[in-house]
Amino acid sequence: METMKAAVFHGQGDLRVEERPVPEPGPGEALLRIKYCGICGSDLEAYRYGLYEPGIVIGHEIAAEVAAVGPGVAGLAPGDRVTSNDIVPCGECRYCRTGRVSICDAVTMPGVTCDGGFAEYMTVAARALYRLPDGVSDLQAALTDPSSNALHAVNRSGLRLGDRVLVIGAGPIGLLIVQAALLAGARRVFVAEMNETRRCLAREMGASEVINPEVDNLDLAVADLTEDQGADVVFCASGSPGAMASTFTLVRKGGVVVPVGICEQPVAADFLSLVMNELDYRGTYASYDEYGLALDLMAQGRWRTEPLVSAVIPLEQIVAEGFEVLLQPGAAAAKILVRP
Repeated sequence: METMKAAVFHGQGDLRVEERPVPEPGPGEALLRIKYCGICGSDLEAYRYGLYEPGIVIGHEIAAEVAAVGPGVAGLAPGDRVTSNDIVPCGECRYCRTGRVSICDAVTMPGVTCDGGFAEYMTVAARALYRLPDGVSDLQAALTDPSSNALHAVNRSGLRLGDRVLVIGAGPIGLLIVQAALLAGARRVFVAEMNETRRCLAREMGASEVINPEVDNLDLAVADLTEDQGADVVFCASGSPGAMASTFTLVRKGGVVVPVGICEQPVAADFLSLVMNELDYRGTYASYDEYGLALDLMAQGRWRTEPLVSAVIPLEQIVAEGFEVLLQPGAAAAKILVRP
C-alpha cells in the first residue's frame, strides 16, 4: 500500500505529521497531488481551541495537480493544474436552491469536515475543482480561497462607487479586502493595524491611510479622514472583541458594517447606535461563486497575492515554523504556505 505524509489533527494544540495511506478517488472524485497549502486563520483557531474532529487531515487553501480521477469524472485528466473550492454544497437544501451556498445546511468542507490539503495527496469532489488559467502560478493559486473570501465580503457589503472604506485588521483577508474594495470602486481605503510589517503591506496593497490604533485614536482619525461622518463601509477583519465593538462608532449614519473575522468571545454591541443611526450589519462567511472571479483577476494581472506570502515551509515543519509562528503575539507574517 502506497503511503504519504499528512498533518493529522489530534486535539487542542496537537498536530502531528504522520504516515497515511494514499487515498483512492471514489465515484465523482479526483485524487490531487498537493503543490501548496496555505495556513488559514480558521486552522489556527481550530489548533488553539481544539475545534476539529481528532484524526482529520486539515488544510483547505490548496494548489494542486490532478493525479487520478474516479469513476464518472469527465473533463479532468492527470496533470491538470487545479485548485478546490473549500465549500462543496449539497445542492438540495433551501439555501443552495436560492443561491446562498455559503450557508448550505449539509456542506462538505475539505480540511474541516473531511481530510484536506496538509498532505502529499487528497481526494475531493471533482465538481469543486477549478482549472488554473495560463499565467496563474501554483503559488498564486494557493491564495484563491482567501482571495475569494475577500471578494465575497465586498460583494456582501454592497459597496458603491466612491465609498470610503475602513478595514480593521491587516491579516491576509483584510489585506485582500483592501484590494477588492478598490477594484469595486472605493474612493479611499483606510486600514487600522497595530503591526508595523502588516501596515507596510496595507500600503503596498493600496491603502490610502494606515492607522496604528495603539498610537492614534481610531475614532478621531476616521472622523478627520471623513469630515466627521465616518466610513461608508467598515470591514472588521479582526477577531478581537474590542475591534468588533468599535465598528458601531466608526461607520457613518446609514452605513454598512461587515464583520469578517470570527470572534470566539462575546462582543459588547451598541444597539443604541445601531437603531438610531440605521446601521446595516451584514455577516459574510467563506465564499463560493467568487472562486472563478479570483482566478480570472489573477490571470488578468489585476489581483496580487505574492506580497502576502511570508514563507514557504516543508510539511515536516508545519507546527514549529508555521502554526507556532503565526500564533505568536504580534506575529508579522501574513500567509505561510506549506509545500508537501
